[in-house]
Amino acid sequence: MTAVPPDWVTLPDEVFRDRYRPAHRLTRGYLHRVLLRALGPAVERLPSDEDLDCQALVVDLAPPLPPRLRFYVYEATQHASERQRGTFKVQLTKGVAGPCTSGRRLHFDRAGNIRPILTGYHPDWHLFILWDADLHDLGGGFAYSKNVQAPPDVVWGAIAHGLAHGDRRLKNPAVTETIVAARPRRLAEALGLRIRLSNRTLCAGVL
Repeated sequence: MTAVPPDWVTLPDEVFRDRYRPAHRLTRGYLHRVLLRALGPAVERLPSDEDLDCQALVVDLAPPLPPRLRFYVYEATQHASERQRGTFKVQLTKGVAGPCTSGRRLHFDRAGNIRPILTGYHPDWHLFILWDADLHDLGGGFAYSKNVQAPPDVVWGAIAHGLAHGDRRLKNPAVTETIVAARPRRLAEALGLRIRLSNRTLCAGVL
């Protein structure tokens, strides 16, 4: 991080939320700042204010994490109307159109060979959920506003223990996804686990 970081990096959590949290729907800038605060010393260099408002945030990271990752951060919500009661979800609205999709389907941007990380943040529980972006890019990408879900037991496990992971069966493609959830203080650790699990899926020949 920079020698003299901006105030949003160092403010106590309650002061930061009072000063920066929007009154209604969370903004990209707020979600990205929450992410960077949680990663703390794992961040090698802070993005510019302009970059904080981009649809996906590229972050330079310190070892043992990869040198650069591209984060797609969404506000995670919980709805009683979901098929599995208490399920947490995000809606995918950010990405790049494939060469033959005419904008009907999106992919996570991998420009510069930077790995995408699909992230949800629940502001009331102060919790991060990490899905496998590679799996949700299969089959020609994803439809705009697609729901991506996390079972409640994974979230409650992370709330209780700081870090948890669990499986969920996907329908399209028909594969099993392992989802990781973590409190802010263990986000860097959870990120390392997310990458290892995604690499394991790659090595298993699922993708």
